Amino acid sequence: MPVTISASELAARLDEPGLVLVDTRTREAWEQESLPGAIFLNVYDYFVPDSTDEGYAGMAAGAAAAFRRAGLDRARTVVWFEEETGMRSPRGLWFQELLGRDGGVILDGGLRAWREIGGATAPGQGVAEAITHVDGPAPEGWRPDLALIGDALLTPAPELQIFDVRRPSEFDGSFAHDCCARGGRVPGALFMFYEDMIRDGRYGPAEEIRAAAIAAGLDPARPVVTYCHRGARAATALYGLRMAGFDRVGIFVGSWHEWAADPALPMETGPAA
Repeated sequence: MPVTISASELAARLDEPGLVLVDTRTREAWEQESLPGAIFLNVYDYFVPDSTDEGYAGMAAGAAAAFRRAGLDRARTVVWFEEETGMRSPRGLWFQELLGRDGGVILDGGLRAWREIGGATAPGQGVAEAITHVDGPAPEGWRPDLALIGDALLTPAPELQIFDVRRPSEFDGSFAHDCCARGGRVPGALFMFYEDMIRDGRYGPAEEIRAAAIAAGLDPARPVVTYCHRGARAATALYGLRMAGFDRVGIFVGSWHEWAADPALPMETGPAA
């Protein structure tokens, strides 16, 4: 199934049975204006407590519980959207795939693209949920291959490619978020800013993303793990790479926020080699 759906394609399928629209912006933005009938699910503010088997199991369990409360466990097609294609709607799709559920797509261009074709909007109302952590076993059928444990980056397999998709200033260590203990990058990481996969609020052409990723040093035949600050931009990059023909891509969910918190973990700073 394609990763994205255009606004015109969505308009033709809007009345399809089992299709659910999910707004991933803020609850306030959803309540003010959204796609008609869209529910709200906060997929952005979740932080995994730690990148361990137990931490990831609780993440998957919490996502599954939020999906049940929102009724997404009964959906045939889930359309994730935000104002434009950015870092929220891809993370929603990633959570859906993490749970082993098919039928998810990103509304490419988001609400802006919908307005551009003259699509109607309405204030959001009804279901409003958020993904939170639930201590307990992971749900049956979840896909741990989409969420790599941090230890895999400490002593990576020779074929694993580590892909940093933050801003250049985050990559070289000259900027660190207030919640991060230090600035820098995972040793050996390759670099491409995730926004370089976006053109005018939509994913760029697959061939352009592929060429840029290869120029950054990635080999499409080898597995890739993406990371950013907290795992959201990494999801945007994951789907960009998938559209560009990279078949084996996962996310280091704890990302730099978690790596930077452990002073024992190595890091690099300065421009890319």
